[in-house]
Amino acid sequence: MFNTIKKIANEVGTPFYIAHPSRFKDNIKNFRQAFLSQYDRFILSYSFKTNYTPFLLEIVKELGAYAEVVSEIEYDLALLMGFQGEHIVLNGPIKDEPLLRKAIINGSIIHLDCMYEVDSVLKIKEESPNQPIRVGLRINMEINTENGASAVQGGLKESRFGFTAKALKDAISKLKSADIEIISLHGHTSSTNRVVDNYKIIASRLMEVISIHQLNHIKYIDLGGGFFGAAPKEVDISKKPTYQDYAQGICNVLLSNSDFQKLRPYIVIEPGASVVTNVFDIATQIYQRKQINNKDFIIVDASIYQVRPPAGKVNYPFEECSPNEAQNEITVDIVGSTCMEVDRISEQVKLSHYQKGDFLIYKGSGAYQNNLTPFFINPRCAIVELTPDGYKIIRKRQDAKHLLDLLQ
Repeated sequence: MFNTIKKIANEVGTPFYIAHPSRFKDNIKNFRQAFLSQYDRFILSYSFKTNYTPFLLEIVKELGAYAEVVSEIEYDLALLMGFQGEHIVLNGPIKDEPLLRKAIINGSIIHLDCMYEVDSVLKIKEESPNQPIRVGLRINMEINTENGASAVQGGLKESRFGFTAKALKDAISKLKSADIEIISLHGHTSSTNRVVDNYKIIASRLMEVISIHQLNHIKYIDLGGGFFGAAPKEVDISKKPTYQDYAQGICNVLLSNSDFQKLRPYIVIEPGASVVTNVFDIATQIYQRKQINNKDFIIVDASIYQVRPPAGKVNYPFEECSPNEAQNEITVDIVGSTCMEVDRISEQVKLSHYQKGDFLIYKGSGAYQNNLTPFFINPRCAIVELTPDGYKIIRKRQDAKHLLDLLQ
């Protein structure tokens, strides 16, 4: 393994991402099958924001999955990648009038989030009365833990997204009065615990909205994302929900509902991290061991921004890759190549290989890191795929010219 990693490093530089496309395909297929085993009308819509490396999006399109986007640039990216307009789910809190108009014309699934978006749609309808307009609505959700505390992401007491009950009544009234069809309800709510019960609450609430407001044209029930799923093999997820657990929990609620049985809408989910986390690893090279106040630091050429979320407290699993014999095991902080004090990739972990030129391969860097890593001090690194006869380069290391092109 070391020889291969060293050969790649000599060609593309370090650090570099190692992609595993077959894992991505398997994750999507397995998640889809979990739902199809429960219900035959199902759409998996991949969350672009999690990782929009083009080869991943090609796989999404190849497998017939939809694109879930949350901004105009992501919407346009989906079109450029060849997704048909009706295979794009448009979410997000900021959708200006030109974007809404574009999505309406393309027949995309649009989830309005705020009253200003309702007003924009009403204006579009007034200006183009013969244009059929079909929209969805994002519903504001409250989800709680077993102890009654909020389970909303970050421990927040309330989600800032979607329509509250009061605003929803007003929005639906205005849309119906303008002969605008409501075809979808969206309940995405990121949580701290990602348990199946959260999705049961969301499913129940969406069906309650259908009943209260007599929404008889619903074609899509969208549960959003935020699931557990893909993880490196080194991470114990035996006590976490599986794809099948989510599918059973959601479908048990929906299939027992008479309105759902009558309408038979598509169940939509929007997975991101749950299908891409284990698809990327990152290889980084050790430069130096440094001792300060009897504490050991190992300096590598990756940064925390490339490996894992800086706000996270969990050390990501890694593999030591070296041609050398193991040294005495030491406990170290592994620190990155930027000049930021917070650039500590791993804290108080044990190492047996820490000579200059040894490599560490961090596992599970597929979700968000590639999208969130800008040109900050270091270039955006290469992406490679290991093959039976070696490797192939998916993306070359981006250099100062790429940075200059972006800045002009």
